[in-house]
Amino acid sequence: MKKSILIAFVAISLFSNAQPPKDEKNRERIESMRIAFITQKLNLTTAEAQKFWPVYNSYRNDLKALRKRYRQVEDNGAPLTADERLEYDQKKLDLKKTYKPQIEVAIGKEKLNLLMNAEEDFKRELMRVMRDRRYGPQGGGPRRY
Repeated sequence: MKKSILIAFVAISLFSNAQPPKDEKNRERIESMRIAFITQKLNLTTAEAQKFWPVYNSYRNDLKALRKRYRQVEDNGAPLTADERLEYDQKKLDLKKTYKPQIEVAIGKEKLNLLMNAEEDFKRELMRVMRDRRYGPQGGGPRRY
């Protein structure tokens, strides 16, 4: 009996330590929400989905790497200069232009347009959800008690 309790305690300790940090959990949850949102908005066929998701995931990974590089610059103490900010924005645009033809081949021009709108819609929806969690559904600033 004591041995099984000890094993259960050790297993719980290992699993709780093995869980990703809260920030990582939030990122994973947001990515899951993004995938569901885009899937719903684009209404992809099975064939389209098989072509689209590997290309889109590659694009998102490249975008994350770009963000990480520029975030490291900011983490060193000074905010980005105007030239660095413009360079970052240009690299994001170049990345979109690089992946646009591949995505268009996978899902077509019409759904590519839907995708661009869906990404912006998702950002707005995510910001709304975050605002509602912080300030309540009515918005209007911090709660005062």
